[in-house]
This record gives sequence, C-alpha cells and structure tokens, in this order.
Amino acid sequence: MPQLPGILAARFAAIVIVAVSLQARAGDRELTIGVLTDLSSFAASSMGPGSVVATKLAVQDFGGSVLGKPIKVIAADMQSRPDLAVTLAQHWYDVDGVDVIVDVPASAAAITIQRMAYEKKKLLLATVAATSELTGKACTPTGVHWGLDTQGTADTMVAAFRQQKAKNWFLIMPDYAVGKAVAAATQAAVTKNGGRIVQTIFFPPNSEDYTTYLLEAQHSEADVIGVGAIGRDLVTLIKQAGEFDILPSSRQRLAAFLMNLTDVDALGLKTLQGVWLVQDFYWDSNDETRAYAKKFFAMHHKMPNFTQTANYSGVTAYLTAVKAVGTTDPEKVVAWMKTHTLDRSGKPATLRADGRAIFDVDLYRVKSPSESKYPWDYLKLVRTIPGRDVFPPLSVSQCPFIHQP
Repeated sequence: MPQLPGILAARFAAIVIVAVSLQARAGDRELTIGVLTDLSSFAASSMGPGSVVATKLAVQDFGGSVLGKPIKVIAADMQSRPDLAVTLAQHWYDVDGVDVIVDVPASAAAITIQRMAYEKKKLLLATVAATSELTGKACTPTGVHWGLDTQGTADTMVAAFRQQKAKNWFLIMPDYAVGKAVAAATQAAVTKNGGRIVQTIFFPPNSEDYTTYLLEAQHSEADVIGVGAIGRDLVTLIKQAGEFDILPSSRQRLAAFLMNLTDVDALGLKTLQGVWLVQDFYWDSNDETRAYAKKFFAMHHKMPNFTQTANYSGVTAYLTAVKAVGTTDPEKVVAWMKTHTLDRSGKPATLRADGRAIFDVDLYRVKSPSESKYPWDYLKLVRTIPGRDVFPPLSVSQCPFIHQP
C-alpha cells in the first residue's frame, strides 16, 4: 500500500482518533444491550419478538438507567443462521458499541460469539443457546450461560420416562449444532439409565414433511420418540405425528426436548394433552410470575415462555451486577455474579466458576382441555428437580479457566 503524504496521513489519523473518541463517548453516554435473535425464520415463534419484549421489560422494570447512563436495547434478525449471527455480533461489538449480547438461538454461533466477546472485552449472556460447550471447552471469563443446556434437559427428560418403564428411544433431531448436542446428551442419558437408542435421524431445518421419519419411528421398537425440533419445525412435526396417532399413543410416547409454552398454544391441548415438558419458568406459578406475565401480555398479546423469560431474568441479573460493581467491565461484572445469589424469576440462582447458572428445573405435563380453566392455563407441575441434579457437576467441567488463579 503506497504511503500517504504527510499532511494527508496526519488528517487521516485525526479522523480515526475523532471517530474512536466519538465511539468511546457514545459508550460512556449509554449502556447498550443487543438482542440477537430469530425474528423471521423457524425459531421466531419461540424466541424472536417475544425475546425483545422481555428484554425491554427488564430494562423498564430496572428503571431504564444504570450508573447514570440510559440503557438502550437494540435487536437484529439472525434468521437462525450462525454465520449471519456472528457477522452481526462483530459489527455490534466493533461499531455500535454494544456492551452485552443476549439470546442467540444458534449454538454454533454462540460459541464463536462468546470467544469474540472475551477478546473484545465484551459480554455474552447466553439465554437461549443450549450447547453445554459454552461452559466446557468454549467457556470464557466473560461468558454467562443463563439458560437451560442440552445435558440438563436430556437428563431430566430421560429420567422422567425411565420412571415410566420407557427404555428404548428413537430420535428425530434437527441437523445443526443444538440437534446434534441434544442427540449426544440423550444418548449418554439413555445409556446411563440402562436403555438404548434404536435409531437417530437428522432432518434439515425448515422441513415441511416428516412423514418418512415418523413412520420409521412408529414401526420401530422404541418406547419413546424423542424430537429436538424448535418453533415452526416442531409444530409441523407434531401436527404430522398426530396424523399417525403418535399423540396420544397406547404404545409410544413423544418427548419434545425443546418445546415451550408458545408451541403448546400453537398446537392446542387436544393434541398435546399428557405430553411432558422440561421448563424453568411457567407464567402461572405464583403471584410474582403472574404479575410479570400480565405486563408481558400487555406488550406482546401472548404469555411469555421460558426462553423469552430467560432474557428478562438474565438482563435483570446483569444490570444488578453492573450497579453493584459500579462499572460495565465484563470480567468484574461476571466475577460479582459468581459470588452472589441471583434472582431468576423468583427462584434463586447461582453462577459457577465456569459460567453455568445453576437453578431448579420443573417437569410439567400438558393439561387436557377439561383440566384447563382459563386462557393459557396449559401446564400442570409434575415435580421440581433441584439444580444440583440437573446440571453436570463442576468437577467434570472442561472449562480452561476454572483452575487458573
């Protein structure tokens, strides 16, 4: 590259300095939270606009400012594409001065963004991405895995079915990172419980026809058909499962690992009655959750699900830490979170050295139409599983930072 003349070089340097200074001052003026979510593709109904609403509601309930700065919420549509998510995150961190990114419904993207955040002295609050790798080999001192992960969900679901004498599983999983992670976690959980995986099939996202997979599963020796689809894909799959009388079935049960309240609403109680769900939040649990849900409904015209609400509680915990520490420095903020009990929608949560949030998880059964007494009265609590029994212990973590001084 040719050298610029002295005067031009000086002017160019001055422009760069001014630009950097303006960016720094912009960062001083406000704290920016970026909601990186799926607003238009197959996962949009499960996260999407509802995740943005939950984040804005958290900021509103916190008071709208922290450390004398207004809190700004921005959102972007990553379309469930990991490559696009990474590109958007890099622009947010480098150009827009985003302090923390939340949501990220793509595990492969979350792993890359978590590493990027650490390198750029930023923070990732993974509220939706489910891969356990975020607190394993991919962990960082500025990464927080606030949502459920694949191992905890699989262990809880498999244990529940084991109590019903179900041992053999047929898996129908999406052909991307979280689907493969759920499949691997389920394989380990089923084997540990003395069962076996009859077969695993991976399907491409945005599929329209699951007939072949469902027929293979129905004609197999499986007691349980486990599916890891999300959002629109899950709704389509279960509608087709109903056509084959898999829901309900006298011989086989269906385990939807990543189903949430939004999916139940889309499919209806007649279709899903009796199906089990693993959730860490349900809007009708107590007065506190109902009060939050009422505000959410007024903004979104639907009740919040557990993935969207993870944004609300996660952002609230983050802002609480920023206020307590007196800085947005991500390592100091996360360090404070790791030494304090945090509020997770009315339940206590702690943050381990590897960035994994530990909290109790609930097993629910979908009610029958006759059991439901009012709108959105969809779930009945089966039992609560303590956090220590949901997530693998810290002693088995492969996080490279937990053994460093």
